[in-house]
Formats: sequence, structure tokens, C-alpha cells
Amino acid sequence: MLLLLACTPRDALVIHAPADLEPALTDFVEFLPYEDAELRLDRDTTRAVDLLVETDLDCLECYELELLDDGDLRVRAGDALGAQYGLAHALELGGFRFHHPYDPQGPETFDLPATSDAYGVRQEPEMDRRGLHLHTLHPIEGLYDFWMPGEPDAELRARQVLDFVVKNRGNHLQWVGLEDIQGPSVHEAWAAHTGAILDAAHARGVTCGVGIQLFGASNLQLALDLIDQPQGDLRAQLEQRWSLVTSLPFDVYNLSFGEFSDFEPDFFIEAIDLAFEVLQEQAPDAELTTLIHVGDDLRVTYEGEETIYYLLAKHADPAITPWVHTVMYFDLFEDAQGAYHHEEFDLHRAYILEKLDAGEPVAYFPESAYWIAMDDSVPTYLPIYIRSRWLDMVELRAQAQTPLLDHTLFSTGWEWGYWQNDVMTLRMNWELPQDYGALLVEVLGEEHGQVVYEAAELQHSLLIEGPLAAWLSSRDAAMEVGYSLDIVSQPRRPDVDDWSTAPEIDAVLDALDRSEVEHAGLAARLTGEDRWTQETRDGLEIDSLRSAYVADLVRAVIETGDFAPAEAHLAQARVVIDRRHAALHDPQPQRLIEHGDNPTLYDYGYLLRAEQLCFWERELTQARNHVEGLSEPVPACLFE
Repeated sequence: MLLLLACTPRDALVIHAPADLEPALTDFVEFLPYEDAELRLDRDTTRAVDLLVETDLDCLECYELELLDDGDLRVRAGDALGAQYGLAHALELGGFRFHHPYDPQGPETFDLPATSDAYGVRQEPEMDRRGLHLHTLHPIEGLYDFWMPGEPDAELRARQVLDFVVKNRGNHLQWVGLEDIQGPSVHEAWAAHTGAILDAAHARGVTCGVGIQLFGASNLQLALDLIDQPQGDLRAQLEQRWSLVTSLPFDVYNLSFGEFSDFEPDFFIEAIDLAFEVLQEQAPDAELTTLIHVGDDLRVTYEGEETIYYLLAKHADPAITPWVHTVMYFDLFEDAQGAYHHEEFDLHRAYILEKLDAGEPVAYFPESAYWIAMDDSVPTYLPIYIRSRWLDMVELRAQAQTPLLDHTLFSTGWEWGYWQNDVMTLRMNWELPQDYGALLVEVLGEEHGQVVYEAAELQHSLLIEGPLAAWLSSRDAAMEVGYSLDIVSQPRRPDVDDWSTAPEIDAVLDALDRSEVEHAGLAARLTGEDRWTQETRDGLEIDSLRSAYVADLVRAVIETGDFAPAEAHLAQARVVIDRRHAALHDPQPQRLIEHGDNPTLYDYGYLLRAEQLCFWERELTQARNHVEGLSEPVPACLFE
């Protein structure tokens, strides 16, 4: 940070703040994409554009913007977070955009508008906790920055992510623990790195959490877990495992229960309560939350009530806050297309409403990407996530007796436009718009925002109301093995052998043709050449090509036997992917699209399969084998 006392030219930007805000504003100013941005701990205004910060309001995380006669601006706030939110808002009025953690955008010169609806109005958050959960069990950007201290600039990137959360009006960030820190040398390096991140977060006013699993037997992805021997001494295991993370000042510990396996109800509830008891002994000021996962095939009966296994957690200590999860772009109120065997997430919806109507703590914990073989790794661009997150909040507000105050978004990667899902959801947590399209226009601009809005509406009709959820996504070898055991995660489309007799196949082809044409039409309407518009255009083009490609394969299997159209669309997709992967926002992009060692189950970056077009190649091989009677090896698109 540079504290300058000399005169500054008018095209500079100077933030004046009291000394007690210096810890919160140092990174705020450092990460501004503006060469002449400075922080001063004085009121000596200059010929610069001056933003004067005061903390004299009597409200939490609030602010007011006041334009002064000389073109400068006063930010009045209630606390350090309010000051940062007010400054971010003022900077946005002058042309700054905080779209991506590593790639904020600033204007060439900074000037404030003479009039704005934002001036003179007190701004306060509608939700108390507005957070992002970086799912570091997956090889996403957050894994490298938050969990791997040996990565280049890891701490710097983590601080940039914190900055991104704050500038988009968030106040909470968490990530998932992995089991590699059980080794003493790894733990020592991790603790030093994580301690620095927590210090940076707390200086900004941001709370931090870490995810940890309860049972090793349900641990499918190398997560840090608490109990490996259910028949052993539970307390001793809990004390040892908790101590690995409670030595650091995390604010929240998010307890999850794995997937696709269960324990006896009484033991499950007792283990949660004991885990909470031990946590309170080691970190008495920390909060424990439980992840209420999905899985309609895991049914149990407890105290005369049949429910899904994960909802047993509601019988644990009431001081534990339940975080109710949904998956993919599905919402609480509409068709879930068979995801995890759910036709809809009605039990999850009912539980949130029950807690809200009782005035009891509850959080909503939906997703902004699913990865695996569903969205950004295929790749497809899916702003339908924004619509679903908005719909959930609107309907919960309309149906609940008290408002939802706690919302953390499960995030799995930012490239291919997925940063949009996180940005818009954080903004909707701050203030829920009547029309999410208006928010898109406000953040992205008129043309860009309107196209993204129409794409989200189109995808709602195709993926939730229509039949394409299972067809635009893909599947890997592990998923196909799981089908034989009735293990289903994302929506399942028929096997290639069954396409010819699938009763809905004509409707699927009609929807694919519509998707191809309308996504291409939306892409053609984007005329801007900035990197953000280009990214959305690439995403819409890949959606169109993906739709055409799947339709080509289906027609080749059930009608023509001709794979030339599919091969042509595959070649076109390669052009789009090469263009997009040459313009990734990550300053170390190769980590996202190549093989590489990391502590997750997956020794590659989350966009490797997109880079390879592995799922497309897999589907083509399967279709050829079926039509031509071949036995060519089918790419697994998993670990190889």
C-alpha cells in the first residue's frame, strides 16, 4: 500500500479513510485495476477524484453514497464491510466491474455520474450471510489457491478471491478440507498458508468456514473426515481429527455426510451430536452447520416418519444450523429430472419452509455448477443457474413466514461464464430484484445482459420444462457402472442401444434442433468485442454446437448411419474451445486444462475434459460401435 502526501493529478483515484479501516482497505485498493489508485489515511483532498470514507452510521454492513459539489464522493458506512461495499458501488458507478476474482476491469479514467438513484439512499443487505463455498474436493481454481500452499502466488490468488467476494457484497467464504493434511509436514505448510488467508479475511470482515466429512466410510473423494472406525472410540477419533483444523480460527465448520451410503439413524444422530460436543470443547466460538444433501433412494424411517437419510440431521442438537442443499441448476420448486432419484426437491423445500415458519436458523446451499459430466467440463454455458437461484429466493420469500437470511452458493469453477452465476447470486443475496433480467443488464450492460437473460429463459424451457437435461450433459465410465447399482446423480438419458425405441426421442430431437438454432441466434446478437462478451458468445456457440452434435448422433443411430454431420460439428466445437481456452481468466490457465498432481481424487484440472472434448469423443465412439458393430475402446473420461 502507498500512502502519498503529494499532490495527485485529477485522473488519479484517491480513497481517504480513517486509520482503523486500513487493514480492510489495503487489499481493496491493491487489487483495483487502475494504475493511479491510492489509499490515504487523511482528508487532504487533491485534484484527484476523491472518495472520502466515514463510519458514522448505526447499522451493520450498510452504506450511503453522497456526491459532493466538487465531483468527489463521501461514503458513509456503519462498519468496515459497509465501507467496502459502498466503495465498490461507487467504483461501479464510475465504470469498474468485478466479474472475476483474477480479472477485474477498470476504466481508463474515473469519473462519477452527476446523478444516480444510488445517491442519498441507505443501502443495507437483505440477508445476513451471503457466501461462496469453493468445492475444493474438485480440481478448481480454489483448490490450488486455498489448499495447495506450494502453488505459485497461492496466497495472492486467495486474497483476490476474498476481494471478489467482498466487492460483490458477500461476507462469507469457505472451502472443503482434504485428507492430505494428516501428514505432519503437509499440515505445517497448510496451517501457515491457511492462517494467512484467515488473517486476510478477518481483516476484511469476512468470515471463513471449512468443510469436513463425518464418516470415512462415506468419503468418496479424499475429503478430510472425522470417524474412520465407527466401531472404535468415537471421541478419541473426533478429538484427533478436529484438532487438525480447530488449531486455526475458522468461524464455521460445515459437516457433511458423503453420498450414496448411510448408517443406522440413532448412530448417525449420536455421532453428529458428539462431533458438535467435541468441536465446542476445541473451538467454543465456532459455528457448526450440517449439509442436508439429496438422494431420494436413501430412505429411512425414524420416529414414525419416513424421510431421506440426510434429513435425519434435523434431529441433532438444535444449535447446529442446517444447510439445505440442492444440486445442479435444479431448484426447490420445479422438476428435478430424476437427479439423485428426485422428481423434485419437495422434502428439502418443506424443511426450509418449516424452519423459516418457526423462526429457526436454516441456510440454503444450492449450486452454481456441477462439473463431473454435467456442465462446464462438457463444456456447456448455462445461465439457467442464475434463473434457478433467483426463483428459489423469490418463492421462499413468497411462501415463508420469515425471510431467508442465510445463503451460501456451492461453486465449482469460474471459466466459460460460470463467474456470472456466482456474481449474480451474491448480488441477489444482497438485494433480491423483482426481475433478474434487470440485474443482468445492470451488471453486464444492455445488450449483453438481455442476451444472457434470454438464454437463461430458453434453457429453462429446454432443461427444466423440456427434455434436454440428460442430453446436453454427458456421462463417464463411473456413472455407467453406477447405473447397474441404481446409483444415479445427474439426469440419466437412455443408453445408445435404446435410442431407437425411446418413446420421447422425437420430442428430444425437436428440442435439440430448437436449442441449436436459438442459442446460435443469441450468440449472433452479441456485437461487443470485450473479453466478457466474447466469453458469453463462445458459450452460446458451444451450446448450439453441443445441441447439433447430440442431434447428429441420435439421427445417425436411429435413422441415417451417417456420422459426417457429427464430425463436422465436433471440428467446429474444437475451434470454439481452442479460442476460449486461449483466453481464460486464470493467470495460470494450464492448471485448469492439463494433468497435474493435486490432493483430490482427480489428477487434472476441471476443464481437462472440455479441452479434450472427451465426452463428445466418448459419445461418438459409443454410437459408432453400436451402428457399425465395432468394438473400439471407449474413452472413460474419468481418471486416465
